[in-house]
Parts: sequence; C-alpha cells; structure tokens
Amino acid sequence: MRKVAVIGAGGINSWFIKHLKDVVDLFDKTELIFVKVFDKDEVEEKNLLRENQNFLVEDLMKQKAEVLGKRYGFDYENIFITEENVDLLKNFDDIIVGVDNHKTRQLLYKFALENSKYLLDLRAQGTQISFVVVGREKTENQKTMEYYDNKYFSNPAVMELKGSCQLTADVENDNIQTGNKVIAFMGTWGIYLNHLRDQTVSTSDWRFVYWKNK
Repeated sequence: MRKVAVIGAGGINSWFIKHLKDVVDLFDKTELIFVKVFDKDEVEEKNLLRENQNFLVEDLMKQKAEVLGKRYGFDYENIFITEENVDLLKNFDDIIVGVDNHKTRQLLYKFALENSKYLLDLRAQGTQISFVVVGREKTENQKTMEYYDNKYFSNPAVMELKGSCQLTADVENDNIQTGNKVIAFMGTWGIYLNHLRDQTVSTSDWRFVYWKNK
C-alpha cells in the first residue's frame, strides 16, 4: 500500500485533497492508497472568500485537517510538521506539500532527499503558480539540497515570511485569484497521477504567471 502524507490543508491542499479523492475513486485505488492530512490551522472567515479554500460556513473554527479528513475519508492529525516530529513521515512513501512558509518547506525537502521520499511541492501566490518535484523522481539530473538551498532558501528575509495564496491587495479589492485551484488540479491530475502510474516527469521545476497587471 502506498502511503501519502499531505502537509498543509489550506489554499492549495484543501483542493488537492478533493482531487486526490476523485483520483482514488475513479481508478479504484481505495484499498491501495493510504492518505493522511497534517495541519493544525482552523478554518477562518477569510478562507471562505469567493470559495478561496475548500471549506463551508459550517466548518468555521474547526480544524482544517479534521474537516477534510472526515469529508473525504482520509486519516488526519491536527499538528504542524516540525523538526521535532518530522520523523512521523518516515513511514510514508510520498509527501505532498502545500505550506505557507519556507522554513517548513526547506525541512521537508531535506527530509525527502535524506530518506528517498517522493515530494511534490505545490505553490501559488496571486497569479503565479509553480511546482517542484524533489527526491525520488525519474529525471537524469537529481538535484541536491545545496541546489535547493541556493535557489529557494538563501534569502534570510524571505525565510522569515509567511506567505499566502492570495495577495493582500487582491483580497482588499475583492479580486480573489484562483491560482491555488489551478495548481491543485494540475498537481493532482497532471503530475501526481502520472507518478502513481510510474511515469517520467518532463520537468522537476516549473513556474508560470497566467496574468500580469500592466
């Protein structure tokens, strides 16, 4: 049985979890895939703006991981993954990342490389979307942690920031973007499904801006 850890249950992964359930059901993989969702955040009103995240009014003030786990029949744990508990992931084969800070992302990249795990990192901010495949990927040039540190984690100021799928100005102007939904759908059906089929990825690092303000 393949074990999948979904880290974060917010803007991106709340939708990824929905699509993953569709994949599991469509291809009759219920008995072959075990999914566990990790997140400690609670559902807030801002998460419901224009259906930004995959939650309902009745979910307010409830734990995100628990809400989604129960809704889609997956296991869950209401915790953040940190240096103190990252070893909980040793029993998992695949790690799906949808988090809002680089420190956690860096921790998970390092863990995946050191433990030969497949990691799919899905990102979105405004109209910018991207994904990174780390670890047990089928590419000729497997990247090292030094490569990822230099590319993504070398700016101390950025490392201290907590990001969001929605830019502050877009929220204030009621211009909610859907990049998080786009990358969640693409990540599930375009990237992760092919990984489940043991197929080769064409690139392990991709970024796209689908609209740019002039």
